[in-house]
Amino acid sequence: MPFSYERARRELLKEQEELREQLEHLETAGYEGIGHSSHMAEDATEAFEQAVGVALRRQLESSLDEGERALVKLDNGVYGICESCGARIDRARLKALPSAGCCITCQARHEYNGTRVKSR
Repeated sequence: MPFSYERARRELLKEQEELREQLEHLETAGYEGIGHSSHMAEDATEAFEQAVGVALRRQLESSLDEGERALVKLDNGVYGICESCGARIDRARLKALPSAGCCITCQARHEYNGTRVKSR
């Protein structure tokens, strides 16, 4: 099946909706204060669960930002262009990861160097 920008837009919008629902569910779960238990092990478990919740929230927010950037790029006619080198991102990569901002070569280089791509 050939690549479709409209299908990419639909997938991005669907993913954005799912991420927002997950974020809302995470925020409504709420957390009680640490240290209200009589056992240190229970306090440690609660602290760990809060840390996991914070990390998950950050990841969801980051994924939402990536999706928003991809939608803006679609609107601006630059979707599918690598943010790092300016080359076209392979269509198969965009099908698998519609919010991809880099070609596979640049993404691998950024991951190897531990750097993050700055949006243009």
